[in-house]
Amino acid sequence: MNRVLWALSLAFLLDAPYLPPRTADGRPDLQGVWSFASGVPLQRPSAFAGKKFFTREEFAARRAYTGKALRTLATLAPVEAIGLDWVDTSLYVDDLRTSLITYPENGRLPATVDGVRRMITADDLIATLNDPNDGPPGGFFSLLAAFGDGRRDSHLDFTMSERCLLGPGVPLLPNMGESYLQIIQARDHIVLVTDEFRRVIAIGEKAGKTPPRAALQSWGGTSTGRWDGDTLIVYTENFNGRTPSLAGAGDSRAKVVTERFTRTSKQGLAYSAVVVDPETFRDRVEVSVPMGAVDKHIFESACHEGNYSLRNTLSASRRAE
Repeated sequence: MNRVLWALSLAFLLDAPYLPPRTADGRPDLQGVWSFASGVPLQRPSAFAGKKFFTREEFAARRAYTGKALRTLATLAPVEAIGLDWVDTSLYVDDLRTSLITYPENGRLPATVDGVRRMITADDLIATLNDPNDGPPGGFFSLLAAFGDGRRDSHLDFTMSERCLLGPGVPLLPNMGESYLQIIQARDHIVLVTDEFRRVIAIGEKAGKTPPRAALQSWGGTSTGRWDGDTLIVYTENFNGRTPSLAGAGDSRAKVVTERFTRTSKQGLAYSAVVVDPETFRDRVEVSVPMGAVDKHIFESACHEGNYSLRNTLSASRRAE
């Protein structure tokens, strides 16, 4: 009888939901540094259409090929002698999904609204390196041409990112490096800290229930949050439209993002986001990016440190003329 009770008790403990540590005010403690780095592409590769998971062999082969291809590109057009040594490729979460996008069901971005343009991104470059069918018409060389396309008569001919005019990434998506997030938590506010940005989130029951206030538009929008059980829900709106909506498409003026943070274990944090932008996409976009706890420190990042590349590109264009 005792063995039966022991077995039932063990089964109950194994099935019981994780109980996160609590702050002094009784809320789940989300504090710490978390990595949201991922080897999972934002969009599902065409070769894996209808398949939600890689095998471990497929995942490893894809990462190895991508790394080799990027190193080759760095030797062809080295910006600095260090090549790609600055890129942090460490992964802290075991994730074999074929896309970070969970909706639409095909793991791809929905169609854009007529007239909306989409800029080429680093994700497009990596996707094309793995499979030319996932790139723009004209293949790899067309992609490279897009990065250097257009006149360079003044600073206004460069993208915002080239000019170091950046806003916080909302939602949080993995980068080639610097995919770390520090969460600092208090009773009425939560701060999200990355290498480049800070987001201060006011916590209150009315979060997400107030109409947008156009006068308060900003690069990173306005974030408010509330607790739903053990899940932190963050609503961000009132973007100024100077940054793309998502994956280089459109602008952010009409974008509303709903993010969810849930502690799942001592080392795990579940993160998901829903992007609704009727001026850019014909449907909503849902993403999921699991995070892992790391013993790291967040250090401030700098963009170009004087932006010599902007000056050099303009002077090279004048010399070419």
